[in-house]
Amino acid sequence: MMDVDLIVKEVRENGFTVVKNAFSREKIDQINECIEKLSAKSLEGVILEKDGKSVRAIHGLHLNDPFFKKLFCDKTLLDITQTFLNSGCYVHQSKLNFKKAMTGNAWPWHQDFIFWKNGDGIELPKLLNVAILLSDVEMLHGPLCFIPKSHNFGNLCELHINNGSWESDLSNNLSYQIKGDVLKPFIKKNGVSFITGSAGDVVLFDSLVAHSSAGNLSPFDRPILIITYNSVFNFPQRTEGKCRPEFLCAHDTRPLKALS
Repeated sequence: MMDVDLIVKEVRENGFTVVKNAFSREKIDQINECIEKLSAKSLEGVILEKDGKSVRAIHGLHLNDPFFKKLFCDKTLLDITQTFLNSGCYVHQSKLNFKKAMTGNAWPWHQDFIFWKNGDGIELPKLLNVAILLSDVEMLHGPLCFIPKSHNFGNLCELHINNGSWESDLSNNLSYQIKGDVLKPFIKKNGVSFITGSAGDVVLFDSLVAHSSAGNLSPFDRPILIITYNSVFNFPQRTEGKCRPEFLCAHDTRPLKALS
């Protein structure tokens, strides 16, 4: 049985934590089967790699399949999230990052909150990312990489590209990135943590923790399902002419009810 308070404590202290074997292999197989079905459909939230062929990510899974809507109401996930946020929550965003074999590109150093603040009008970093590993992950796959405790220093990103398009927020050349001279002191002091592990492990991370991942050099895909939960007291403040698609910024902000 998971120690929710300990998990939340680790995320608050380090900016992230890993829960081993949170989901059974049977459940992971079910998730992968549903993803395979979704991949065969023509969906609005599909983003390609720079080769124009390989799928980089599918966004808005819970908008396209009731299986994911139910999965995201998992009692354990909601217990952790609601304890961390000190409030009810809803799914602000969901995505499947494929990191395809040999072609999956890197994600540069960044923090997530700046995209939700400037793109969606979310005022406070009261969000939690929950990432489910859908396959075994080793160094060759380009695993998630975090700088411990970097979430304590506010926004570290600078505008990298300003083309007024949300598509660049999802590419390997992100609109907001953290420069090397900013990273140096944090890495020197706290090092980096590479998140390798097994299918079914869950990674929870703060919206301000600095993270990145290298390209996939292995002949196997590295799929990760990421759910972003937001506090029900932290709704997006949409303005006219500045509203990202629903698969990036939820329209349904009703609090979730846990399913056993």
